[in-house]
Amino acid sequence: MCGIVVVLTPQQPTPLAAVQGMNTRLRHRGPDDEGYLVLDGDGLQCLGGPDTPPGVWQLPTGFEPTASIADQPRRAVHLALAHRRLAIVDLSPWGHQPMRRGARYAVAFNGEIYNHVELRLELEALGHSFRSHSDTEVLLAAYQQWGPQALSRFNGMWAFALLDLERGQLFIARDRFGVKPLYFWTDEKGQVLLASEIKALLMHPLVRSDVDLAACQNYITEGAQAWTSGTLFRGIQRFPAGHFATVQIDRPQALQPQAYWRTDAADEVALQRPFDAREADDWAQRYRDLMQDAVRLRMRMDVRFGTALSGGLDSSQIAAWVNQELAKRGQGERQEVFSSVYAQPQGQEGQDRALLAADESFYIGQVAERLGVRSNTIQPQWQGVPAAHERMIWALDLPPANTLMSSWHTYALVAQRGVVVTLDGQGADEQMAGYLRFLRNHLAHAPLVRSVGEALALARTTTGCSRTVALGLAGNLARHLGGQPAMNALEARVARAVGMGMTLQQALTADVQTGLQTLLHYADQSAMAWSVESRMPFMDYRVMQFLAQVPYAYRVHAGWTKWLARHAANDMLPSTVLWRRDKLGWAIPEQAWFGAGAPLAGWFDEQLSGSSFVQNLARTMGRDLRAVPAAERVRWLNLAVWHRLYQEEPDRPGRSLGRAQA
Repeated sequence: MCGIVVVLTPQQPTPLAAVQGMNTRLRHRGPDDEGYLVLDGDGLQCLGGPDTPPGVWQLPTGFEPTASIADQPRRAVHLALAHRRLAIVDLSPWGHQPMRRGARYAVAFNGEIYNHVELRLELEALGHSFRSHSDTEVLLAAYQQWGPQALSRFNGMWAFALLDLERGQLFIARDRFGVKPLYFWTDEKGQVLLASEIKALLMHPLVRSDVDLAACQNYITEGAQAWTSGTLFRGIQRFPAGHFATVQIDRPQALQPQAYWRTDAADEVALQRPFDAREADDWAQRYRDLMQDAVRLRMRMDVRFGTALSGGLDSSQIAAWVNQELAKRGQGERQEVFSSVYAQPQGQEGQDRALLAADESFYIGQVAERLGVRSNTIQPQWQGVPAAHERMIWALDLPPANTLMSSWHTYALVAQRGVVVTLDGQGADEQMAGYLRFLRNHLAHAPLVRSVGEALALARTTTGCSRTVALGLAGNLARHLGGQPAMNALEARVARAVGMGMTLQQALTADVQTGLQTLLHYADQSAMAWSVESRMPFMDYRVMQFLAQVPYAYRVHAGWTKWLARHAANDMLPSTVLWRRDKLGWAIPEQAWFGAGAPLAGWFDEQLSGSSFVQNLARTMGRDLRAVPAAERVRWLNLAVWHRLYQEEPDRPGRSLGRAQA
């Protein structure tokens, strides 16, 4: 897990001081090493920097630095690849980047190819040889062997720029689901800049930080949308997930990403098959086998790792599968798990209840006791929230939908304990209908009798689902009585029914392509702010393909969402966690901190009243900030702090990030 910068400015060479400044902005993503590959009239050269370890300078790898970038700040180049390394696989100098393979190929790579061991064996059988144990070297050899088709063979997460000197091309690619970030800027001259985070792009002299007011308004009304091409910065775009692009390095051109990954169309007839107990056991076994292998691959590393444990089903399953893999390997050391809790009452009377409503320490303790893991917990204190919130906004580049304080403090705790990688439970809800909103799609498109029976079971079993269940039944009746026109009319009339015309699998696929990408953005940049890598077994593309084929009757059954996952883990986890009726998901006690009479209510109001940008935007949108719903009010807070950090403070000083700040 690292950070990358790509500068391609054939019309207006970029000073090396600017390249180094961009890369230094990403130091939190890779504090262990830095490297540069630059091209100008004098040819290709590898450079080092202050964080380049002595061993990298000394080992003759063929891509070791020959000079320091700091010694020639005024030199200007047409092309530069820059890299910050968080060393995880092959900690030796052979893992240094940008990495070269022979005279033709070089790459700056952010991410992990989890199946690099299997790919290495396949490539060796084809005649390739390797000098390291790094997955980066495997990536280069795979591209040398298969070209762009190599992407379909990778099981992992990635954003990389690969230089082919023979063809004079840059090949740029991002993983299937957008786990790893990549942003870009272009101008009318066809010059291209790319980076893992927006704050690095803003360090280039050509890039301005102008605000896109329409995007800010959309953020307020719709929330964060990390799947869109645009951002809140005018001219800065996201490179789309599941795409690649090729650009010539010697002439200006537009960056035109092409899709290499698409989800297969669902077989709705097969998905509507009724429940069968024997078949259920078969689906559960296949699910267990796939998930165990996804966890096994993501445990390939040469550093300490742990699990981010929220107390819910998904992260608890990951912790259980990690334990099983450790037992198979004969490793006796206990697994580390990390959690944010709100168990200790604090503050004014009446606020304690709001704090405890976000607490999952009971479930975390149940899982920790059952699995025998070493549980590490942190309780965010309201006194530290303003400073933590400010650093979080700076880390994310863009304002999130809430304050993210639970996940933010969890990753801070991970860094404090010297752990470098976490295995996290992101992505399961979007595949197995874990969110209540999916029930309306499920009930609206199921056979009528089955829909009614499922609705009654859900009402008995699942907390807080009554309105969604009623809407799903109304949709089902509308579909049976009036067909698609009646369903369209219901969607047009009822705001909460928008999207109900999609089948359950269509709705899940849409969420993977939209809302899930926002959560992946939160996870990556929150973890990397502390120099921690977040790995997500549920995002294994094989798991995605498998779960898309599981009939609905095994995803929602007998009143339980994610039934297959619960059934598959029946002997692994406490029943209190396995059959929980509620779902919190890294809950944050924002009402206890910011609500009327809460200890940070005054600070919250000051952030809004003190931001002329927010006040003007609210007037433009006709919003009374004292009367808007609490969730929207938090978005106004995030926007106010974001604008101050990125627009109002001179020279964009930012806030300190990285492992050393934990």
